[in-house]
Amino acid sequence: CISVDIPIPPESTCQEIAQIFYNLSLQTLESTFNSLDFNAIKRAANMLAAANTIHLFGRGESLVIAEDFHYKLLRLGYNSVLETLNGFQDVYSLQPKSRRSDVAIVISQYCNSRHTNFVIDELMNSHTPMILVTAAQNAWPYDRYAEVTLRITNTESRYKMGSFASRTAFQYLLDCVYGQLFSLQYQKNSDNLRLYSERRAARDYYYKVLSDNSKEL
Repeated sequence: CISVDIPIPPESTCQEIAQIFYNLSLQTLESTFNSLDFNAIKRAANMLAAANTIHLFGRGESLVIAEDFHYKLLRLGYNSVLETLNGFQDVYSLQPKSRRSDVAIVISQYCNSRHTNFVIDELMNSHTPMILVTAAQNAWPYDRYAEVTLRITNTESRYKMGSFASRTAFQYLLDCVYGQLFSLQYQKNSDNLRLYSERRAARDYYYKVLSDNSKEL
C-alpha cells in the first residue's frame, strides 16, 4: 500500500517516481470503485438532468475539480455556472425564494471551512437543492442539508505533498456522474458533442482562411 501523503521514498529515481504515481492511481481507482454508491450517483445525475441551471462551488484544489466538471457540462450544452475568482463565490446571495429548478454541486474535501459553511447557508436560504461531494466521513451538518452526498474514501492528511489520491478519486467519481448524466439522454448529448465539434472545425477553417488571406496582402 502506497502512502498517500508522501508516496515518494528518499532518493527515488525518476523511473521509480513515475512507477509510484502510476501505482498510486491504480490503488486509488480500485479503492474508489469498491466504495461507489451507485444509487447516489444515479440520483445526482437525475438532479442535474432536470436542472435549469447548475451552480458549482469549490475552493483551492476542489476548484480545479469543479472546473473540469464545469467544462464537461458546457460541452453538452448544460447551463453551468462556476465563479473562479476568490471571493466571487461568496456573493451567491439569492433572495429567499424557491430555486428548485436550480441545482448546486459543492465540492469540499474536508467540509470544515468557513467558505463551505457560508456557501451552504446561502443555498439553504434560497432553497436550492445541493449535491455534496466530499472525502469527509463525518460531514455533519453539511450532509444533512444535501439531497445527495457523494463521498470518496480518502486517508490524506493536511501533511502531504499534494492531493494526488483525492484528486484522482474525485475526478473518477464525477466522471461516473457525468457518464450517467450523458446516458440519460444519450442521443441528444451525442448530437450536442457532434455539433460542437462541427462548429469548432468550421471556425478553425474560417480563421485559417482569414490568416492565409492576410499573409497574401
